Parts: sequence; structure tokens; C-alpha cells
Amino acid sequence: MAAADLHRGRRDHLDDPYPDGESWRQATARVGRFLTDLPLRWDGQRVLVIGHMATRWGLNHYINGTALEDLVHEDFAWRAGWEYRLP
Repeated sequence: MAAADLHRGRRDHLDDPYPDGESWRQATARVGRFLTDLPLRWDGQRVLVIGHMATRWGLNHYINGTALEDLVHEDFAWRAGWEYRLP
């Protein structure tokens, strides 16, 4: 799917899965499960996470408390240096 088409319909798929895929809420929930598991394996360690827009949304949602309803409207422009710290 072209990126422009994907981004244009993001709000429509916040809770409604893409065809043969998942919703943004489902994808970000996987990030939440990862964050729960992370301290069990890597407590106190620095971890590099490579992902896509749902990964970043999940980190912003679960660590910073940003609502997915707000994130769905933000522009996703990669930039170097995103850092997150678990509470």
C-alpha cells in the first residue's frame, strides 16, 4: 500500500483492522506487552528498539501516556535520537 493511502485512512483503522491485518490499537498493544516483558529480561539495560509507526505510537502511548486518538493525527517523520525511559 502506498504510504499516502495508509496515512490518509489511519483514523478509520484505530479500532477496525486493516484487511488481513490488525488495527492500530492491536498493533500498539503488542508494544505494551513488550514493555511489560522488557524489565524481566533487560532490567537496567539500554535496549535498541527497531520498529515502525505502531511501535513509536506504542512507546508514546504506554510510556508518555499519549492517547492513541491524538497520535493518529500526528505526522510521522523519522528523526534520529528518540529515547524513552521506563518509569
